[in-house]
Order: sequence, then C-alpha cells, then structure tokens
Amino acid sequence: MQQPTTILRGNNLSEFSGGRTRLIDQSDGDTALFEGRISWSHLRDGLMLQCTDCTELENVVTECYLEPHLVLVVLLEGSNQLHYDKQRVDFHAPPSLAGQPQGLAVVGTEPMVFRGFSKKGRRVRRVAINIGAQWFDSAGLDSKMLDELLHISATPLAAHQWTPSVRLQATVAQLLNPPDYTPILQRFYLESRVLDVAVEALASFTPSQGSSSLKPHEHRRMQQLLALLDSGDADEWSLEQIARSVGVNMCSLQKHFRHLTGTTVFDYQRNRRLAVARRALEREGATVSQAAWLAGYSSAANFATAFKRRFGITPKQVVGRI
Repeated sequence: MQQPTTILRGNNLSEFSGGRTRLIDQSDGDTALFEGRISWSHLRDGLMLQCTDCTELENVVTECYLEPHLVLVVLLEGSNQLHYDKQRVDFHAPPSLAGQPQGLAVVGTEPMVFRGFSKKGRRVRRVAINIGAQWFDSAGLDSKMLDELLHISATPLAAHQWTPSVRLQATVAQLLNPPDYTPILQRFYLESRVLDVAVEALASFTPSQGSSSLKPHEHRRMQQLLALLDSGDADEWSLEQIARSVGVNMCSLQKHFRHLTGTTVFDYQRNRRLAVARRALEREGATVSQAAWLAGYSSAANFATAFKRRFGITPKQVVGRI
C-alpha cells in the first residue's frame, strides 16, 4: 500500500501510482503538482482505492487507464472535470465543506480511459474506487447481473451522479484518514468502507420500488430549507420554528427532509457546523476551543469525539498538519 505524500512531482507520478496514472501535458517533470495526502491502494485483485486530500499546484491533465466494471468517485471538497472515453462530466462540492458533496458512478463493459483536469490553487478531497471484473469473479458474483441491474446491456458505458448520504460522507472521511492499524487490519478496514460506498452508489442507480419521489412543491420547500440551514441562520431554532418557516408541519418536515438527504434536520445542522469548524482549523488558524464553539459544543472533549466520528481524524491532528 502506497503511503501519503507531501509533495508529488511530475516525474514520479507514474511510479507512485503503480503505473496507473500518467501526466499528459507537463513538460517539466520536476514541477511540483500536488501538495498534501495522496495514496493508491491495491486492496485485492480488481479492487483499487485512490484517496486525495491535497492542493493542486499546477494546471495539468492526468490520464488513468481502468479496467471494467465499476468506477466510483466521491467528492467531498473541490471540483472535478473528468473525461472518460469521449464523455465529459463536471461535478462540484461546496468549498466550505458544509453543503452536499457529490458522487459519480461509471459502469462499463469495456476498459475506460479517465482524464482529470487539475486547477492551480484548488483544494480537493475525494476518493476514487475501481471495482473490476476480477473482484466480482473472486467474490463469486456474476458481473452480467450487474450489467442487467444497471441497464447497460445495450451500451458499453453508463454514468450516474448522486448525492452521498451524511452517513456515507463520514465513511469517505474515514477512508481519507484511516486509523493507524497494522497493514492487515487496515486493509480490512479500507475494504469494508469501500464496499459501503459501492452499496450506496449502486442503490442510487436503482431506487427501491416502494420509494416515492417528492412532489414539486415539496421539493421546492426542501430546497428552501437546505438554503436556510446552510446559511446558519437557523442554528439556534427549534424544529417547530424551522418547520413553520418553510410552511410544513414537523412530521412532514422530517419525512421529506430525510427522503431528500438521507438524514435528519438535526444531524444535517450538526454536520454542517462540524464542517465549518474544520474549515476554521484548516484555513483560519482557529484553536480547538474556538472550533468547538463554532460547532456549538461547550465541551472540547465532546467536540473532539463528534469531529473524529465525522471526519476520521481529531481536531488536534488537523491543527498538527497545518
């Protein structure tokens, strides 16, 4: 398993990634491309994990060749412009870490070439997972059933974007900052969380038959509610006040909000404030006590516990990495 790096240069990108990624348009191989934490992990045959928590230092294009069947990308922060084969997809996550991260699932029956476009000065936090036919075979699964499930029998490629649940956002944060286990335990840990990502991504392709979509006016109200919560104006409001502000009763509020986001209003607010606290630690030089106050915690110990559960890393570890 490759270890995270501080500075990654053009002339060692291919070697560091195990030959999976190469630079397309950078002539000076000694140029520093990324600063932060990047790792490529070969968990088993047909199962690869790339974790990125870094700042992009140059405008460059990288290319990665991937075997079929399933490629998953979850973006917690930053933006991505990806080209896979001849198709382009742009997706973004809020720079504050406080809004809704984005997920992309690409399923193909043929090998795929991905191109990524880096932007100088951009901060990116994401995981990318490649689950190939070898993994399906070793797990005793019929990969053809996956093709049928995702309705790609008539085409060699299908793509889908989805909004990861709050629970999955925490899982991805744990992948970016795994515990310091022994190698075998860490591999078990990473693979279990990779499969959690795969389950939710595939479920987003094929929603359960019993679920019903929100009506247009209900969806508009929930979007108004998300804007209100993201503004921070309702941090001290009761659930009754929040429901009244968007014109619904508390029961409908919770039901519709969970349908749209996969979480409760309370959990969404808590995670948003934890994200604001993390940004203050990373970008604004806040102390742990100040960050705890921003997140709404009077106890630094309780804040640290909630912070680690959310991001897989303690506030002090964030401060120590600055």
